[in-house]
Amino acid sequence: MKKIIACGLLFVLLSSGVLWAAVRSPQDVVQETSARMLDALRQNRDTLRQDSSRIYALVNQIVLPNFDFELMARWVLGRNWQQATPEQRRRFADEFRTLLVRTYAKALLEYSDNDIRVLPLANSADNNEATVKTEAQARTGSPIPINYSMHLNSEGWKVYDVTVDGVSLVTNYRSTFASQIRSNGLDTVIADLQKRNAQASR
Repeated sequence: MKKIIACGLLFVLLSSGVLWAAVRSPQDVVQETSARMLDALRQNRDTLRQDSSRIYALVNQIVLPNFDFELMARWVLGRNWQQATPEQRRRFADEFRTLLVRTYAKALLEYSDNDIRVLPLANSADNNEATVKTEAQARTGSPIPINYSMHLNSEGWKVYDVTVDGVSLVTNYRSTFASQIRSNGLDTVIADLQKRNAQASR
């Protein structure tokens, strides 16, 4: 009996070791995702010139798996998330995700001909949190700093905020949506997001 228990514990430990060993570092996640995305953009350059909306599929396939959109939506809504119904949360998270895909896709098209350099981590990832700093080489002028705030969950390292040239995406949207919700209510904000996303996809 003891041998069975010992073997069981050993199996669990080995399995856990394999799982943790398989977790990519936050820097590797950003590096590999950026490289894959830029490579896909360059390979599909002619197709994207004819129909730029096709980039959304590439972003969904390559970039989205590395983002924690539920956490981002929760932080963007702030106190309004707690007051929202489960259905409102789901609808907002879905539309906010689509908005981010569109925003991120447009930005990527601007840098498809340039490299994105991932900088060394200033500090090792601690307490399941890390910030990966990158530089996107603009066509003219100095490189633009793009930093990814990440946390470690059961699926690996996920991005929960992006700061571009010192401006936090989450903070920026939180301020915008808070003002709109105070004036018009959450349902109106969700409906407006849905309308804008639908128009952009045409």
